[in-house]
Amino acid sequence: MENRINQVMELADGNKYVVMKQAVYKGESYYVTAKLTDDETDVLEEFKVFKQVMHNEQPCMIEVNDPSLVKLVCKYVGLLDTENQN
Repeated sequence: MENRINQVMELADGNKYVVMKQAVYKGESYYVTAKLTDDETDVLEEFKVFKQVMHNEQPCMIEVNDPSLVKLVCKYVGLLDTENQN
């Protein structure tokens, strides 16, 4: 897996995110990101987890909407304290 930490990714809708953490879990690539302003000068307080999938032989990102999977990925990359979480 290519190291994408600190890289900016632009989605098809034009939104831009900086990759803060990345992980491979069960053979799938996940990215914990923070949304950027359009001019990429500031980080907004909007965080999302994306999963990389292949579409027409091109890597694409889809947002992870399953709260359990988001929490698991965040724990896996060290963003949540696993001892004090329910």
